[in-house]
Parts: sequence; structure tokens; C-alpha cells
Amino acid sequence: MRVRSMMFGGLVAGLLVASMASGVGAQSASPEASGMAGGLANTAWLLSAIGDAPVASGTNADLVFTDTEAGGSAGCNRFFATYSTDGASTLTFGPVASSMMFCEGKMEFEQSYLAALGTVATYAIGTDGGLTLSDAAGKAVLTYGPQVPATLEGPWNITNVNNGNNGVEPVPDGVGASISFHPDGTVEGFGGCNGFSGGYGVNGNNVTIGPLMSTLMACDDATNTFEQQLLVALQNATTWSVTSGTLDLRDDSGAQQVEATSAIGH
Repeated sequence: MRVRSMMFGGLVAGLLVASMASGVGAQSASPEASGMAGGLANTAWLLSAIGDAPVASGTNADLVFTDTEAGGSAGCNRFFATYSTDGASTLTFGPVASSMMFCEGKMEFEQSYLAALGTVATYAIGTDGGLTLSDAAGKAVLTYGPQVPATLEGPWNITNVNNGNNGVEPVPDGVGASISFHPDGTVEGFGGCNGFSGGYGVNGNNVTIGPLMSTLMACDDATNTFEQQLLVALQNATTWSVTSGTLDLRDDSGAQQVEATSAIGH
């Protein structure tokens, strides 16, 4: 069953889905803490084990750090949290906000992952390049391997689009939409009824897309509405990120505009 989801940027108006366990500070990271993020800031990690239990292949749960926030995929939903660190070994997460999709067979794993984040007290980056998060007793609760650097280039299958009314909805049943970012700065895609094309530019994690031009075929009302929402959402996007083969395009406020999955793997 397709489930409508709401995605939130940062922690603004987020839904609290997991209260962090004792010992975890709920406060936002201070400028001083952010400045000491050291080896964690602007890194991405792929979850390989929760405690002693290896993560099943294809789960694609991860953890991404910016200067002041952490987040990623919990296997089904996207999550976000503030974090504090001394830049050497201590690490605590604030309350976690998450989207609200239901994924058959993944919810128990997801809750275990989010709960484990609440017990984290220290971190260590090993000589093999992996990340280990441990609790206050020194027991490893989460283990990660490094992720391959992400790229925007390549073909993507659209999965969710901002509806222009403070919500994000899945692509309608029976409609296929895609987009490809080419190395020469051009973009082209299919919106479910018409093809579209234009230009794009990338500067770090910032992106500009458009103006976009499309063909002028007419389809049913639902498809036409979705296609217009997609074209507007793409041109509203100002930032991009790729996590576990999922592209996340957001606007200046942090609101998700478009989500897509890689057609080739990233």
C-alpha cells in the first residue's frame, strides 16, 4: 500500500518518534561543539551492525553528519537529530525526528536502530576507516563502514514530490517519472506525460535546476497535476544530498522537494 509521507528538514516542526535514552542531551549543538566536530563533520557512514547483529544486505541504513546535525535513513524512514561532540571521542545525540512511512518487515529494525542512537556516549574511527559508536560502558552499539562519496550525476527514478501544499507525496500509481543529470550541466527527464530538459549547476551541496522546458502533450488530470508539481519542485530545489542511493532535493527552508532512487547505484 502506498503511504503518504511528510519529510522534514533539520529539526524544524519534526515529529518526535524516539525519545533518546538517559544520558543523551536534548539541546542543540553549540557553536563551540560544532567547531570541534573534528572527524565527524561532513562524513557519511553505512550501518553494518547493531550491537553484535550484522545488518542484512540491502537494508541501506546510514548516518550522515553535517557541522551541527546528524541524520540519514533508518532502513525505511529518514531521521534527523542534533549532536554534540568534543571532536575526539565523546558523542551524544539529541531527540530524533523522523518521517512516517510504513515499510513491511523493516519497522522493528528501524526502531532498534533509533533506540541504539540514544545510548551512544563515545565514538571511534578505526584504522580500517569504519566508525564505532559505543555506550557509556564502552560496549559497541552501532558499527559503520565509510560510504562511497556521493554524486548528483546519473539517472534517477522519482519516488516522492512536494505537492506545493506543505506535503510530500509518492508518485501516483501507474505513473513513472525520472530525471538524469549529465556531466555537461544539462538535465533531462520524464514527468509522467511529457519529457523535459534544461540546465543545472552544482556548488558543493548547493544546486540550481532550470529553467525547465517540457513537451506539451495532455494526459489525465492526475498525471498532469503531478507533472506540474514535479517541475515546480525541481526548480525550487537549492540543496542536494545522496545517501544509500537516494537523492534528496530540498529548498532553502529545508523542505524536501523531490526524492529519487538511483537507476544505476551510487
